[in-house]
Amino acid sequence: MRSLKYIFFFFLALIIGASVYVATLDGSYNISVSRAMKVPAEVIFKNVNNYKNWELWNPWQELDKTTVTSYPQQTSGVGASFTWTGIGGLGSVKTISTTPNQALIQEIDLRKERKSEMYWELLKFNDSTKVTWGIRGNNNFSEKINWLLKGDVEIDIAQKLTRGLELLNEAVLKEMDVYSIDYKGVVDYGGGYYLYQTVACKNEDAPIKMTKMFSAITSYMTANQLSASGKPFTLNHQIDTVNGTVLFSACVPVRERIITEGDVLTGYLEPVTAYKIIFKGNYKFLPASWPNFYKNLENDGHISVEKGQSFEVYTINPNDNLNPAAWLTEIYIPIKTDEVLEDTTIQNQPPVLNE
Repeated sequence: MRSLKYIFFFFLALIIGASVYVATLDGSYNISVSRAMKVPAEVIFKNVNNYKNWELWNPWQELDKTTVTSYPQQTSGVGASFTWTGIGGLGSVKTISTTPNQALIQEIDLRKERKSEMYWELLKFNDSTKVTWGIRGNNNFSEKINWLLKGDVEIDIAQKLTRGLELLNEAVLKEMDVYSIDYKGVVDYGGGYYLYQTVACKNEDAPIKMTKMFSAITSYMTANQLSASGKPFTLNHQIDTVNGTVLFSACVPVRERIITEGDVLTGYLEPVTAYKIIFKGNYKFLPASWPNFYKNLENDGHISVEKGQSFEVYTINPNDNLNPAAWLTEIYIPIKTDEVLEDTTIQNQPPVLNE
């Protein structure tokens, strides 16, 4: 009997000791992972900020196919939320603060005594964004015991966060890698004066050349207090499909003829009847789309002006929206009309230079 008493007191002391040990443990936790993505911070922020996008990359939902998600009317911004039910039970997430394109803080409610905090940090560097996703909070007594018994809770959470960032990266890259074409038909383009620079280069070098030329023109206009009268555009003078080269001008429209100095010149685009196409999406899909532009033009019963100078107007460009999927390009291909004679001197000439 006495031995049973000793055993009882031993286990009682063990329980008390273990309880004291658990009680004195630091219950705070902060688990986070990071990943560099070659995606603008603005695109990542917009995706993460809208809970309806989470189904594409939520690592917990990937593991539990029985998850049923419910959304209120507001799914983005401060106050937005969503709830779910699944094998793990019922839970919800609510956005409590945002710093546009930089950070978000969200509250996780797993129907326990304490709520956790989920946070996102976006740091721009070079052509990438460092994305940090983390969870922090404080465990109560029972949660401390649960974490001790499982042993690898923090490792498991970190692995899920890592998988989530991997899926998020795939989702946003896919989101940006789309394009669409809308054939608008015949229009009369008014033309007008523009400032420009011209270059001949390989097709693959055109985007870099274009960026440099637009930057030079913009700097010139700023230094001379000149204002653009419309969106920037490129004027295609000659495209060599055999050798993969192009001769084109980067242009910024202005209201009147300007006498310029240096390597920024003034040109004039004659009013023209053209076949209009609206291209939405990443510029990288444009070169391969041009044969389809001409094919559709012909199928609609029109004839393009031989050696006519087509042009692309960048209605929504990277300065307006960093997501390539949102870029809008208006394309104009000069066509022959009843009033156009076989002599297409106007379209065949290079831009009018300063006199």
